[in-house]
Amino acid sequence: MLESAVERSFDQAAIPLHPDQDEGGAHAVASRYIGMLRRYRRLFAIVLLVVLILGTSAVLSLRRSYMATATVVVTTHVADPLSQTSDGGSASLEDDELATQGALIQSRDVAAMVLRQLPEQPARPSHNWRHFLCEHGLHFACGAASSSTSNSANALDRAIDGLLASVTVEPQPHSRVINVSVKADTGERAAAITNAFVTNYQQLALAQRQSDLRHEADWLDERTAALRQRWLEAERVSSNYNAQHGLVNTSANSPLVERQISDMAASLGQAQNRYATAQARVIALNAAISGGDPSAMISLGEQPLLVASASALMQAESARAQKASSFGPNHPDVLALDKQIAGASAQLQMETRRALTSIRGELVSAKADVDELTRSMANLQTQSAGQSGAQAEYRTLQQESESARGVYEAFLDRAKELTDRVALLQPPVAFVSHAAAPAAPTFPNRKKLLMGVAVLAFVAATSAVVLRALLSPGFVNIDDLRNFSGLRLLAILPMIKGARKKSLARFMLDHPFSQTAEAVRGLSAQLSLSGAGHRTGTQILAVTSATPGDGKTTVATWLATALKGAGQSVLLIDVDYTRFGTSGGVAGTARKGFADIISGRMATQDVIVKDDITGVDILPPGEMRISSFDPAEVTQIQDLLHDLSQTYKTIIINVPPLAVALDGLIMASIADQTIFVCRWARTSRAVAAASIERLRVYGARMAGIVLTSAEEKSANLLCVSPATRSEVRLIASGYRN
Repeated sequence: MLESAVERSFDQAAIPLHPDQDEGGAHAVASRYIGMLRRYRRLFAIVLLVVLILGTSAVLSLRRSYMATATVVVTTHVADPLSQTSDGGSASLEDDELATQGALIQSRDVAAMVLRQLPEQPARPSHNWRHFLCEHGLHFACGAASSSTSNSANALDRAIDGLLASVTVEPQPHSRVINVSVKADTGERAAAITNAFVTNYQQLALAQRQSDLRHEADWLDERTAALRQRWLEAERVSSNYNAQHGLVNTSANSPLVERQISDMAASLGQAQNRYATAQARVIALNAAISGGDPSAMISLGEQPLLVASASALMQAESARAQKASSFGPNHPDVLALDKQIAGASAQLQMETRRALTSIRGELVSAKADVDELTRSMANLQTQSAGQSGAQAEYRTLQQESESARGVYEAFLDRAKELTDRVALLQPPVAFVSHAAAPAAPTFPNRKKLLMGVAVLAFVAATSAVVLRALLSPGFVNIDDLRNFSGLRLLAILPMIKGARKKSLARFMLDHPFSQTAEAVRGLSAQLSLSGAGHRTGTQILAVTSATPGDGKTTVATWLATALKGAGQSVLLIDVDYTRFGTSGGVAGTARKGFADIISGRMATQDVIVKDDITGVDILPPGEMRISSFDPAEVTQIQDLLHDLSQTYKTIIINVPPLAVALDGLIMASIADQTIFVCRWARTSRAVAAASIERLRVYGARMAGIVLTSAEEKSANLLCVSPATRSEVRLIASGYRN
């Protein structure tokens, strides 16, 4: 763990670590974290199990879904063999054809057809307490039926939206291939819906094309019938006129005027055709302009610039629709396409005006030719009237009949071509591979998810342990306590489980060879060695802590028991009023004590008692003091300790916790050595550092720190770093020598 600023709040030299510790730094860090996991193994196991159980439950509760994929290809356009125009680029694929076909496959019309073919399975009604109350006559628990639920149209829309949400159409770039994928609750339904989307789109596309051709065929039939009636009527009129005037219609020996009239009639017919064609183009162009549809202008093949402008505008609008659907209307590419569309629209309008001007010029020219030829025809007819008026009239009727017949035959050929084209219709997409029912669900992948849950559980448990250790205000690592604030770690006392207060006092007697007893005897030996200057006199030891419950009273009692067992005369002075109030101190029986001696109400020999359990002489705290010790009382305490030193070899003072009472600072400043007691994972570092600083300010001579309630594996009797490998090898070689 990182060293906090509180732990280095004093300007004292740290006790140097073992020189070989740098070599095993990585091993020490690893050992520290392993020990941290071992220390909080319960927290680690609880978090690990909770995350595993919750994660496994979540994974097992995930709804399974299956995905089936069908592969289709956009079919090549089949050229019309009866068409007179060459279509060399029919095999090429437009840039937006794949996206267009993909959007059409995923359209709502196709989804509606799929739902009619494969309706959704009705959901099982959920039975809860509201349904139970509603079924038993408590109608207030029945939910009010919403209008959207009862509306079948809204229900169908929701079903279509749900179905389209499970459909994915992915055109493959640089190819004609489109992948259609559908996600469903079962593999069979996923495959069936996938194939149904493709087949229903094929049927819908074929039906649409057939409908378009049918409308065109109906119109051609109507026009062909009308033209046939016109041709027959012209033939009837011509025959009747011929019979009425008794004309002999032979091609030979015909007058020149008649041949001229014939040639003029032919020219007039051509001029009338040009006039009718120009008029039809003007009408078509005006209709395209009024409709605002650029695709209608593409049919005007006589105007290549107009067709090119219309095609550019359609391509820009298509690209803009794709960009807007993917990136939104404010995307830079969409704004650029808007500018391009505006320019293309302006260009189209300009080309439309030019084309309209050109066609109108042709119309005027054709009209002038018709008028001129009509006038010439009239002149020839007037000239021929005198010679053979009836013959000229007959020729006119014959020409009208031939003209009507030619138009009729042209429309009849067109109708035959349209009928033959129906046989060449094919769907816009074809199957490459049908969707097959997947054997395993696509989601969830339980194996991978459970592996992820296991990793997450381990990480969460480890993180919980690390956070618990980092956020702990107390000492949770022995290395953190060593050399804390420049003090030595004198002893580590392990936690004694299941012990009571009375049994704790007898623990040194009942378990003389336990690890705790050895640690207390080692503590007394260290104190004796550090107090070598007091071998001829009495050693006064103060035992204090930062907060109540750190175990200082137990340490003082065990230390007194250990010194008593070593044959020394020991006196335990208990001045911790905060634990018992006026009920006594360590002995727990006498009511008079240290406070009564200081106040002069009692003599020293009258208040010292012998503990029945340990046999140690104890001076109880006496009556609780309200005020602190004044300088005169401090001098009196020093005199009292001097008098007691004539009788006892060691005097141990159980000082109140420094965070609760400041009288302990005075008692610690009087003592020869002060032992500071910390409790494992409980004593706050900040409070401990502040207490040690106060002790030093008051002149207390600090002997070191004693750690209580530590884990059994953390206890170290020597309180030094473990021997390194080099030290083990050196010791082994010394024994061999």
